[in-house]
Amino acid sequence: MPERREPVKIILVTGYLGAGKTTLLNYILSNDRDMRAAVIVNDIGEVNIDESLIREGGLSQADSVIPLTNGCICCTLSEDLAAQLGEIAGTGEFDYIVIEASGICEPMPIAYTISEFCDDSVEGGAPLALDNIVAVVDCARMIDEFDGGERLLDDDLEEDDVESLLVEQIEFCTTIVLNKTDLVKPEQVDEVRAIVRSLQRDAVMVEAEHGVVPLEELLDTGRFDFDSVYESAAWLDIMMHGGESHDHDHDHDHDHDHDHDHGHAHHHHHHGDDELEYGFSSFVYMRRKPFDLDAFSEFAAEWPNSIIRTKGMVWVSEQPDVCYLLEQAGAQRVFIDNGPFVAALPADEREQVLAENPGIAQRWDEECGDRQIMLVFIGRNMDQDAIEAALDACLVG
Repeated sequence: MPERREPVKIILVTGYLGAGKTTLLNYILSNDRDMRAAVIVNDIGEVNIDESLIREGGLSQADSVIPLTNGCICCTLSEDLAAQLGEIAGTGEFDYIVIEASGICEPMPIAYTISEFCDDSVEGGAPLALDNIVAVVDCARMIDEFDGGERLLDDDLEEDDVESLLVEQIEFCTTIVLNKTDLVKPEQVDEVRAIVRSLQRDAVMVEAEHGVVPLEELLDTGRFDFDSVYESAAWLDIMMHGGESHDHDHDHDHDHDHDHDHGHAHHHHHHGDDELEYGFSSFVYMRRKPFDLDAFSEFAAEWPNSIIRTKGMVWVSEQPDVCYLLEQAGAQRVFIDNGPFVAALPADEREQVLAENPGIAQRWDEECGDRQIMLVFIGRNMDQDAIEAALDACLVG
């Protein structure tokens, strides 16, 4: 068979457990287009339940299911994923690859693996193109989670892990399917839409019952671009447009070397930075003083439930040269060393960084350099004054 000139397109379907990913996948496979699709299904455990459901669902003779089990394609199975993609592209028999990620997968590292591999101009690359990342959202469970009703209870997951994954999946996608709209009231669908839009500003959003979505919203969309999708997260948009652009990158999620500009915050007395529907709002907290780590840890132990998402850089007095990255989603919080501030670098290296990043030099503080606290908060019915006062009480100096 002659070598294919057109790349095989890829759609990545994400969403937490029970959201309707397999139903959506079967709907895609049962389409009446002349499309030859390979399906990669990642389910945790030695028995791949989703694979059997797909085989019994919409799979046609032109389609093929490849299970990836007993691991997660965003971490332990990333090499297996790349190998499978290469084999599929090499056959020349498929137009599309549909990947159903496990409900506990974070989409960004999967997309990174695919993007790195989908380049046939480099050695080991393959003629593939990631076309669309679809996040399936269960409207009923979203209402339950954010309204404090029935909680997300899964046998193999902690509740806060589900919350965190939900946020990660919404933030890094190009299409959002608000599924199971028939199980909630119209005004609750509007509420879910507001929740989702408070976290993700750019993704196309469509409503669905039983995973039925117009195929043009799923296939051949041309929507995916890694940097654009990364920057579509609402927290980054708030930080970037909250003031001047900030050129020094202190954000290296998943250790991938993608550089993204950040933004200085509004003046700290400015309130109501971004008011949304249903009580959702956002603001940026910025100070040129460090936190006392113990005091900040005590605040974090009593983190207000109204805060859905926080991300940004933290300066602490105990280690003044280190820029820490704080990331919070739901009840889960991650606090990691993200490298030195520019001001802490050796003089020659510092001068080089400043020369290459004039934006840093323009905003350089004579006393602090680039040391600062800059955090984006997204939440529902947040008491911004109280949150800022509690954080200010953690400051030193």
